[in-house]
Amino acid sequence: MRVNGEWLECDDGVIRPSITGSVRIADGQMIEVTFLLDGGADRTVFSVDLLALLQPLATDETEQIHLAGVGGEAGSITVQTVVGFLRDDGQLITVRGAFGVFTVSESSEMSVLGRDVTNNFDVIYSFPRREVIMLAPPHSYQLQLPS
Repeated sequence: MRVNGEWLECDDGVIRPSITGSVRIADGQMIEVTFLLDGGADRTVFSVDLLALLQPLATDETEQIHLAGVGGEAGSITVQTVVGFLRDDGQLITVRGAFGVFTVSESSEMSVLGRDVTNNFDVIYSFPRREVIMLAPPHSYQLQLPS
């Protein structure tokens, strides 16, 4: 299984690895989301732009995931939902789980795809080749020494 991403030029002019996915919102619809691929992020977190659509899916306080990063603790809620990705053969694959949603806009402009999801894949970030790829069986990769 192969899911293709891209190197996306963000509003600040920096080019970052991203992948387009979808998220199931409270009314059951799947909506498109652009995720920043972050190999250092433990958790997947949706941007504050999705707060109103996801808030009805919030878990109770005892199940709350607390988020913190370089800037300290980030305001968030936790939701139970589904994240989906379109494979290169056109099929949708999904990952269910508890995900964060930022509650303040200063936390992140983009949704972040963390290792709670990406640990299900081999993830390739190749800036020189301009490739961003998530692989799972039967797809794989192999490194070769130049001849």
